[in-house]
This record gives sequence, structure tokens and C-alpha cells, in this order.
Amino acid sequence: MKLLRKAQVGGLQGFILSIVTVAIVLAIGLIILQELGTVAKEMDTSSVLNETVAHGAGVSQGGELFIGASGCLNQSVTQETLTLGTNCNVSSVGAVKSVGAIDVGIDYTHFTPSAAFNSTGTILTKLATVPTWIGIIIIVALAFIVLSFFIGKRQ
Repeated sequence: MKLLRKAQVGGLQGFILSIVTVAIVLAIGLIILQELGTVAKEMDTSSVLNETVAHGAGVSQGGELFIGASGCLNQSVTQETLTLGTNCNVSSVGAVKSVGAIDVGIDYTHFTPSAAFNSTGTILTKLATVPTWIGIIIIVALAFIVLSFFIGKRQ
């Protein structure tokens, strides 16, 4: 049985095309999942009143869920209202810094993480390992093509 090299090269082109197609479909799927997570996050908002935060720490719903702070209260004996931006600074992700390193009570608004938001975040985390598997699959497939070429050459 005589194998044609042209057919073997054609098989390699088909394999490469299928790998590229799978990569494109995965990339589009990841983009869609990320957008779904953003939409699920923005459905509901909640407010928290007077959450106690230590100097240099952050609010419990910080990070991408944090929207903004509306008030700051000194949690010491005086219970005085502090001025945001002057006596009490809250960053765009909910990190709190107060003058005098005191504990403060923060009033703020945040996005409410829904089950859809949490599940899309989990899926995105799990799919982050896909590129390593694609590399392994390509190496195994190329090894199979090279071995089949040499085995076909002997016959």
C-alpha cells in the first residue's frame, strides 16, 4: 500500500483548521460569558449602613461589586460624622483609609451578586486552564501525524 504525501499534508491542513476553529469558538464563548457575568452583576443593587471597617481594610462587598460610599462615621466614643474625601477616603474598589487610623462606619452601595454572576465567574475561572490543554492536544496530534507518516513509509 502506497501512501501519498499530498494526502498527508491535506490531513494536516484539516487538523490545523479544526484547532483554529475550536480556539475561535472558545474565545467567543469566553467573551459572551464575561458579558453575561457583567449583566447578571448589574441587575440588583443594595445599600449597607454603618459597616464597621478598620483603617486600611476594605468594605465586605468591595472589588468589582462596590459602587460608591455615601457616608462615613467615626466609630470611636464621639460617633461624629466624618467628611468623605477629607477625614475618610474610600477608593473605587471599597478600600478605606481614615485620618488617625480609627475604625469607621461606612454607608455604601454595591451590586448584589446573583447566582448567575457567581456561576459565570466560576466558569471563567475553570476555563482559564483550557489553553494548557489545547497545547497538549496539539502536541499529541502532531506526534500521531509524524508517527503515522513513518509507519506508512515502512509499508
